[in-house]
This record gives sequence, structure tokens and C-alpha cells, in this order.
Amino acid sequence: MNALTARSRSPRADAASGSLRLDAVGAAAAFALFAVLANLVEEFTAFEWTLWATQAILALSLTLVWGQGGIFSLGQAAIYGVGGYTYGFWAINLADNTGETLTAVVAAAAAGTVVAALLGYFMFYGNVTDVYVAIITLATSLVLFAFVNSTSGTAYRIGDAPFGGYNGMTRIPRLTVRLPGAESHELTRTQFFLACIAAALVIAVIIRVIARRPFGRISVALQHNELRTELLGYDVRRHKLLLFTIGGAIAGFAGALFAAWGRFISPPVFSLAPAALVVIWVLVGGRTSVAGAFVGVLVVKGFSSWFGGASGDNEPIVLGLLLIVIVLALPGGIVPSLQRARSWLPSRRRTASESTSSPDELRHIGAAATLHDDDDQPERRIAVQGVTKRFGGLAAVDDVTMAFQPLGVSCLIGPNGAGKSTLLALLSGQLRTTAGSVTLDDHDLTKWHPYRRARSGVGIKLQVASIYKSLTAHENLWLACYAKSHNVESAQVRSSELLDWLGLSDDAERPAGTLSHGQQQWLEIGMVVGGNPRVVLLDEPTAGMTRDETERTAALVTELGKRASVIVVEHDMEFVRRLDVPISVLHMGSLFAQGTFEELSNDERIIDIYLGGRHADAASE
Repeated sequence: MNALTARSRSPRADAASGSLRLDAVGAAAAFALFAVLANLVEEFTAFEWTLWATQAILALSLTLVWGQGGIFSLGQAAIYGVGGYTYGFWAINLADNTGETLTAVVAAAAAGTVVAALLGYFMFYGNVTDVYVAIITLATSLVLFAFVNSTSGTAYRIGDAPFGGYNGMTRIPRLTVRLPGAESHELTRTQFFLACIAAALVIAVIIRVIARRPFGRISVALQHNELRTELLGYDVRRHKLLLFTIGGAIAGFAGALFAAWGRFISPPVFSLAPAALVVIWVLVGGRTSVAGAFVGVLVVKGFSSWFGGASGDNEPIVLGLLLIVIVLALPGGIVPSLQRARSWLPSRRRTASESTSSPDELRHIGAAATLHDDDDQPERRIAVQGVTKRFGGLAAVDDVTMAFQPLGVSCLIGPNGAGKSTLLALLSGQLRTTAGSVTLDDHDLTKWHPYRRARSGVGIKLQVASIYKSLTAHENLWLACYAKSHNVESAQVRSSELLDWLGLSDDAERPAGTLSHGQQQWLEIGMVVGGNPRVVLLDEPTAGMTRDETERTAALVTELGKRASVIVVEHDMEFVRRLDVPISVLHMGSLFAQGTFEELSNDERIIDIYLGGRHADAASE
């Protein structure tokens, strides 16, 4: 491994190791504090705290699913209920024989995993949008509520364990452990509380570790810009399914602890109120914060107990007022707001004026730093045969057949509405063809999803810069490079090279959304290049740029053309003339003409297309 790789590895490895140690020490200190408190308070108080601990675990499942992955699920409480009922069925039937209920806890977590995996598969592989994910998960909860509520007859039972209908399942065994060769031991209330606290803290540390791993970083990227994440080559549907499934396992585990705590579980666990309450906990504490799950449960349950009244009649009013105050005063939640306040201290403040970068600086350090030679990725020729794309009765692209050279730059021009951007979307997989096919060498890409095309070497820069605005410039490029290499250190080295090549090294830690317009355009091009594509699609790369930025971008595009097939859609004719490459003209969705800039600029038909038919007669009038 070269020196550059070693230098880039050590700080990151040390930081990750240091963060893990800090998390572990913090969790151990928190457990020690609770252990002391548990032995100082009445056993009933520890019993009450146990419920809060199980609810914190449930909140952690939504923190992972929603806070990291952006999947707004109203079904975590339902999976929690599935875990509780599974624990009850397993423990009632087998605890007398096995002398323990830990296997029932494992079965509950497995049930939560299976339910989440099945539900997630149909949602994410069915391409359900975010709003409908919330509706489907809520509907699933209400369906389970209706079903379990109607199971009051003696026929509704599994072995010796009845569902119980609206009366609920009773006589559920407490958490019992049995070591090999030893007697069974039913945990006391204090011991059970400490076991739940330990489980919650371990899960919290695991979620923190996941957040720092590539899986977690991809999850955050998915939350901020799902389309760009897929265009980089990540299988978005698979990633969402894994995230949702892990969250289901945690919720099922929490449900088992809840059933063991109360020795009872009933249909209302599947109702609307628990589904909404989990969301409120996470919102109040801060959905992006692991600590926020604990704080949210503590604050909401504390306020509900103190001001909700003995009968609980005032609880909805208290929760409503609390949620309004949090949304208006601390929109990010309590914990993130406190963290932001700390970062605003003078010693930590960094303003945009402190940046030493030059927006117009674009260093060209050679093609070797942009597109690497790769024997596994030879030159690629992309083509379309008879491609048509209709939106209702309108043909945006109509029976277009084109083949692009495997190396060099090609331009697509035409008036607005000619079908240029639509054609690029068909090449990248964002849109499916109505008719015709898209091929890459001998491979038919027509039915391939965007992530598969990206992995095969097709990268695209969209018309409006599609970047992760809340992430730093370095994180944007790292995600792009990791999608190709799947190696943390390689992505670190490659992203550092691209930062220097783009002239963004001094702005590496700035949020990408604070960069100038030209820098954002270059950053997106750098993200495309980070995947080492053999086909680069650029949709209006100079839109909104200054003349100097346009000239630099022209040099960049020319450089890319030495290693890849670059297809550029552009309206700036001076930029097109500067490139001096083959040009194809689209008009009304069809291929109208092809040639050099000089040939097409002297073609009266092309002038008519841009200026309108009979433009000379119109001007003379």
C-alpha cells in the first residue's frame, strides 16, 4: 500500500476506533449510573422504568429506519406488537419444558425481522413512494388490530396460548434464564430493568457504529437524494429493505421485552395511538440522534405522567402541546438542537468567509487522476435502436436510432422540448422506453435499473445539479468513489484526488449546498467521474456558469473524452463550438440532422428550428 493510502487510512481508522471506544465508555458509564439508581429506588419504580427502557428500544428502531434511512414508517409499533405476541406464544408453550424464555425473545426478534422483510419487499420492490410507505405501514397496523381484536374464540389459539381477542393474551411468563447445568432463574424486577437498559445501550452503540460504516453513510445519502444515490450505482431498493428489516428486528425484540414485563399483551398495541406515539418520541428527542430516542421517551413519558392526570384524560392535550412547542422552537428535536448550539460557540464557529477557496479555480492534473485505466472496463459503445418514449399521447422521443463513439465527445442540441434530456434519461435508466432498445456493446440495457447501468459504466450529470447538499463536498465524492470500489481506503484516496482536481480541496468540509453554482456543477461531474464510467452523460453542464467557468468546463469535458464516451446536451452554442465535436440535432423528438458545428450552423433548416419557420420573412415584416 502506498504512502498516500497509509496517510489517509490512519486518521480515519484512529477516529473510528476512538469513537467506538467513546461510545462504549459512555454506554458503560450510563449503565453503571442506572445500576446504582436501580438499587436505590423502590422495586416498583424500577419496574416502571423498565417500560420506558423497552419503549426507548422501540424508538431506536425508528431512529434507524427514519432518522438514518429517511423511511417514514408508522408500523414500528405494529412490529413491536408482533414481537410481543410471538414471545407470548413461544413462552407459554415451551417455557415449562425449556426452563427459560430467552429463546422466546429470539423468536420474537425473528418474527419482527420476517414481518419487516415481507412488508419492506412489497413496498420497496414495488417502488412505493415515501408517502405511501407511511400509509401502507399504518394500514398494516390497523389490519392487525382488527384481526387480533376479533380472535376472542377458543378456536384462536396456538398450542396452549390463546390470542385472547380484545381481552388480550394473559399469563405470559416473565423473562427467565437458565445456564447449562443450572436451575432456572426468573429475573427480579430490578434485574429485568438492568437487562433492558443494557440491551438498549448495546443497540444504541450498534446503531452508532452502523452510522459510521459505509452502510450507514449510504443510508444518509439515500435520505438526502435517493435518485443520485441510485445513479451512483447503489441498489436503493435492497438498501432500504435491509435497513427496514434491521429496524423490524429491533422492534420485535422490544415487543418481547414488553410482553415479558407486563405478562400481558392486547390488540391496542396495533392501534393508531401507539403508532403515532413512537413518531412523537423520535421527533421530540431528534430523529437523527441515537440519544434522542432515550430523551424523547423520557420527556414525553415524564410530561404525560406529571401533567396528564391520574386518569390520563389530559395526555392527548399534553402530547399535542409538547409536539407543537418542539416543532416550533426546536424543529430538529432536543438533542440535535443542543448539539447545534454547542457548535455555534466562537471556538467552533466556521463561516463561509473563512474559506480560502477560489470558486473559479479548476486544476487539471492529468487524465490519470480523473478516469483510471481499468482492464475490467474496456471502451464501451452505447446506442439506441428505434427508441420511443411516450407520455400519454405525446411522444417526447420518437423512433430514434443512434450510436455514439466509444471514445470522444458528442453533442446533442435542439430547441426546448426536442427530447434531449428525455433521451439521456432513457440512456441512464431513469425512464423506461415505450418502444425500442438501449444497448451497451452487446448488452441490452433496456430493462436495467439505473444502478445496474451505473455499475456497467454509465454515469450521468443531471440538468439541475444533483448532489447531497447537506453533506460535505468530500462526503459527496467519497460516496461516489465507494460505489465503484466498495473499499473504504480506496474511496478515501480517490475522493481526495478528485477534490484536488476540481479545486475543491479547501472546501472539502463545507456543506455542498453552500458551494457556488459553478462549484456544485463541477462537484456533480466529479461524482460521475468517481465511478470511473466509460459512458458519461452531461445534461447542460454549463447552465448558469460564467464565461470563465464555461471555458474551464469545456477543457474538462475534452479531457474526459480522452478516456470515455461523453455525450453532452447543451444550449450554449459557444460552448458547443468550443468543443468542436460531432453534433446531433433533435427536433420534436426525432433525429433531425447530424454533422459538424460549421455544417449545421449554415443549414437553413437548423436556423428555422431555433428561430422559427420563415424567420427571414417574419423579420422583414
